[in-house]
Amino acid sequence: MVQKLRITSLFLIHVLILLHIYYFGSDKIGSVDFQEFFHSFIKSGIINAGAMLVIIAFIFTLLFGRFFCGWACHFGAIQELCWYILKKLKIKPQTIDSKLVTILPIIILLNFYVIPNIYQAYKNPWSEISLAFNEPEIWAFLPGFIIGSLTFLIDGFLIVYFLGKKGFCRFLCPWGAFLKVPTALSFFKVRKTGECTYCHVCTNECPIGIDVSYEINKFEKVVNSNCTSCMNCTTGCPSSALSYTFSNPLKEEYNLNQFLPKKNIFTHPNILNNFKNLRKLDFYILPLTLLLGFAIDGLYGMGHFMAYGISLIASYIILFFSKNYTKLIRLGSISILVLLFSWHGLIKFSIWNGFRNYELKNHSTSILNLERAISIYPKKIGKFHIMLSEMYLDINNLEKALIHAKAAKKINPNHNSPDQLINIINNR
Repeated sequence: MVQKLRITSLFLIHVLILLHIYYFGSDKIGSVDFQEFFHSFIKSGIINAGAMLVIIAFIFTLLFGRFFCGWACHFGAIQELCWYILKKLKIKPQTIDSKLVTILPIIILLNFYVIPNIYQAYKNPWSEISLAFNEPEIWAFLPGFIIGSLTFLIDGFLIVYFLGKKGFCRFLCPWGAFLKVPTALSFFKVRKTGECTYCHVCTNECPIGIDVSYEINKFEKVVNSNCTSCMNCTTGCPSSALSYTFSNPLKEEYNLNQFLPKKNIFTHPNILNNFKNLRKLDFYILPLTLLLGFAIDGLYGMGHFMAYGISLIASYIILFFSKNYTKLIRLGSISILVLLFSWHGLIKFSIWNGFRNYELKNHSTSILNLERAISIYPKKIGKFHIMLSEMYLDINNLEKALIHAKAAKKINPNHNSPDQLINIINNR
């Protein structure tokens, strides 16, 4: 009954999302997104629907654990659905055990959401706290259909296939990282309330990949901050040894060992074949994932989640997955990945250096970089041509200025900037 209620809750969340997008619109409630807490409240002191969602989720998590993630997160539901479909297709990948489930989401949270918005708030202090529940517009931070679909494919099926249960939620989700502290201190937790038979059904049933059996026998409760309070373990335990119960936080026992990565998890014979320990590769996977993610983040309109999802899968293939194949296939797959990411890294660097020198009015360097960017970047960007046209105009190269202005017009026929530039060039 509990799991039926949870599945119903996840289904209704998707119904509400669709109603919000296609029926109610943004007239009264704008984007309901976790990142709004950082981009609007932390940065500018604006409390909108997304900021309220995070505040409520934080308080709720402090009481009940990451209930939101297990009962109300649409992407968590997608992850579970992907795992279920793979099982039905007789595909059951091993779930990866790695310290990166703690480290990588925190890096993403700090780098893209916490630090830059605190810095902006420091540079431009709030004048006051304001309310704006209908801002921003629903689609303000949502990707288009193609990028959105690819994000679900990559951060859904592919990450689950390569990294196991809720791979995205464990390895990448910054919102889960944000809720780790209140989860660790939550009043309600899964606790050992009966005799354990060490059948490890609880561990096998956990959709987030926690060694529940290890934790409840060592700590008398689940201490892992990834626990989403889904209660699969409590409802599935054949000996009724687990309960989701309240404990007075003043009487709760805490020790540092509870919060550190566990060494002896996933070693019992009943679960050994379902999990793979990659902790020895963490030192290599982390920098490679960050480097590859930086190389493609923002290109083709992709967001952080898709970019780092791709980079994490690529890192895993380069360092581990390809070892299962022949030397020729391994060498070929690694070479292709290195070439693709190097190529896009060059595009990313060219755009960054082109923009930086454009602002500094160093036209020669900016032109060199932006010309390289448009020659190797498959996506056509009108803004690059506008900038090149302006710089060529400044140095009196009217022929190239006109070529780029016309190129910008072709890409964005409804924009006024190309027409204005063409008129200026023709009147020279």
